[in-house]
Parts: sequence; C-alpha cells; structure tokens
Amino acid sequence: MTVTVRETVTETDPTDAERLMDLASTEVATIDEFAACVERLHEVQRAKVALSRLDSEALRQALDARRRAFDGGAS
Repeated sequence: MTVTVRETVTETDPTDAERLMDLASTEVATIDEFAACVERLHEVQRAKVALSRLDSEALRQALDARRRAFDGGAS
C-alpha cells in the first residue's frame, strides 16, 4: 500500500496522525530502496559504456547469442 501526504496538512485528526507516523516510519527503508536503485542505474551506465567499447564482431556475436536465447535456441 502506498501512503502519501497532501501538499499542505493544516488539521490532523488521530487517524491522519497514525497514517503520517506509518509513512514517516518508512523513511530508512525508502532511502535504502532509493540507494539500491541508484546503484542499479550506475551498473546500467557501466554496462552501456562497456558495450560501446566492443568491436562490431563481438557485439554481433553477443546480439546473436541473445537472439538465440530469446528464440529458445532456434537458429
């Protein structure tokens, strides 16, 4: 369940306070998830750089292998 907060909260009843406390308690987990996403993005960027450095024959072979894997091994 995703809990969000309105732009401006001027009046808070006990139910809202509980909801806000639930949301606030997810801060550490949210930061950890964000950090993991940023690390994954860095991995993606490194992969793209590595791919850009492959010569055309190595890239062609990698693409052919990937195509065969997606096609279930058919040539």
